[in-house]
Amino acid sequence: MSVLTFFQFDRQTSRRAAHCWRALWRVAVVIPAILVLGGAARAQIGGGEEKPKIPGLDKIIAANEHLAFTGTVKSVDEKHNIISIDAEGGTTEVFPIKHSTHVMTSDGYRKRLEVLSPGTRVIVYYDQRADRRTVTRIELFSSETQKKEPHS
Repeated sequence: MSVLTFFQFDRQTSRRAAHCWRALWRVAVVIPAILVLGGAARAQIGGGEEKPKIPGLDKIIAANEHLAFTGTVKSVDEKHNIISIDAEGGTTEVFPIKHSTHVMTSDGYRKRLEVLSPGTRVIVYYDQRADRRTVTRIELFSSETQKKEPHS
């Protein structure tokens, strides 16, 4: 059995300590630097945005877009559950409706779909997902909901 002197023991300890400090420096400085530089290079190469690898996947996982369309009612086809709305720019949009579609006044009162007659000004709130529209509610303009009183 060999006995280490104080100087030999101190040399071995200092070597181990130096080795530990080098390892710690590598972990604390070198690895985060590599990660930062790698992320910057990836952002430059790929634009920072990954595209799905499966064609059409973006249409399946796309979130609903909440949209609104303002215009006048052109026609209501209750047989096919479709409403056509004319915009001021001359475009006509067709929306699918259900019997459960909410028709609201600007005061917050609920009305039936029968109040939608040609010429009524409305705002159609709908969700667009890929090529599918779902009408969430139809709101009547305030001038359409006021009762016309006879002039005397």
